[in-house]
Amino acid sequence: MSYSFLTRLARLLTRVILGSKFHLRGTSNVPVSGPVLIVSNHVGAVDPAIIGGWTPRPVWFMAKAELFKGGWAWLMRGYHAFPVVRHSADRTALRRAFALLKQGSAVVLFPEGHRSDTARLLRAEPGAGFVARRSGAPLVPIAITGTQNVIGRHTLVPRRAEVVMTFGAPFALPERNGDGSPMDHQQSSDYLMTKIAQLLPLEYQGEYASPPMSKRAQG
Repeated sequence: MSYSFLTRLARLLTRVILGSKFHLRGTSNVPVSGPVLIVSNHVGAVDPAIIGGWTPRPVWFMAKAELFKGGWAWLMRGYHAFPVVRHSADRTALRRAFALLKQGSAVVLFPEGHRSDTARLLRAEPGAGFVARRSGAPLVPIAITGTQNVIGRHTLVPRRAEVVMTFGAPFALPERNGDGSPMDHQQSSDYLMTKIAQLLPLEYQGEYASPPMSKRAQG
């Protein structure tokens, strides 16, 4: 199945299942062309489907390698996903991501590395900061709430729930922390997450709740 067919199907299913409970905001923040690295929180199994369906340009996904070992690998690849081995320096995945960005594509990355069981932000993996800084691409944050209530970890039948997906304004990583020290990979990842946190209600900001994180990000 083609990517365009699958994204149209994702939009149709969103309308059928969620209807007026789906709220999409800030799509004009996504650059219409050129490289862009989109960073998103991850709370529900349907997050990639919704992101791919409603981002106003084609996107590619860095997805955990485990998803490509079963019978659904064809669907993952059809939806522009490519595998990455989590918690490792997966050179093949990194080369693919950098090549796509160099070609002017949009790549989606989940800095937390996996879904949050509580729907609150988890501490990001340092690899996300490495990709963001090494690529030099403009960054766009996405904040998603409610998708954990559409399909849970132990359910297959989708339910209607209130879902909000918000695209934030494009941003760039600063070169240094507030104290003048160089920003390392973990600090870069944390900075990405603060941009996502700013788009979320306080109860979902988790590890990046505004008061403590603002101090940490400043060094």
